[in-house]
Amino acid sequence: MIGDQSDNWIIIGVSGVTCGGKTTLANQLKNMLAPVYVFHQDKYFYPDDSPHHVKCGGLDHNNYDILSALDMESMYNDIVTTIDGEDRSHGSFRGRREGRMEIEEKSFIIVEGFTVLNYAPINEICDLRYYFVLEYEECMFRRSHRLYDPPDIEGYFEQCVWPEHLKYKAEIERDARITILDGTQHDALSIVVRDLEHLGATYI
Repeated sequence: MIGDQSDNWIIIGVSGVTCGGKTTLANQLKNMLAPVYVFHQDKYFYPDDSPHHVKCGGLDHNNYDILSALDMESMYNDIVTTIDGEDRSHGSFRGRREGRMEIEEKSFIIVEGFTVLNYAPINEICDLRYYFVLEYEECMFRRSHRLYDPPDIEGYFEQCVWPEHLKYKAEIERDARITILDGTQHDALSIVVRDLEHLGATYI
């Protein structure tokens, strides 16, 4: 449970479709804000041989595109311990530096991953929430040019990646607090900066 230190933080959730621009935005914010911690959801996948994994229907391949493939409780707990000051070793950190944006007496946390906002405990602690979307063809094209470990097998995108995305996207669309970002546009950072300025962020 988050303690009294939560008022000292601005938490930004960046989520959405595979290859949509989540990591790019998270890294841009990491280089812009101060002080800032970044948590990447990809670091919380269960090991490939974990009993938590289930197979993608009709394929001999783990379904990595569902929440149960990730140890979300551990991710949430790592964020909370960082907020409470008990342990700040889990997220990557950038300190104060001239030219960065800050809000007086506050620090930033960026939480990035394809379903982080579908995990209610994390969604609820975010102050700002963003979700990237792409059309099917653009998403498939981008995914085909990325290398994954383990690599995608034939049919995985069509049978797992895209259907699971549509399911989680439908959940997101019911939450009016979340800003939807078009992954083919180049205005995501400016949208977030505008929102941060409304919260009082200024350049050092």
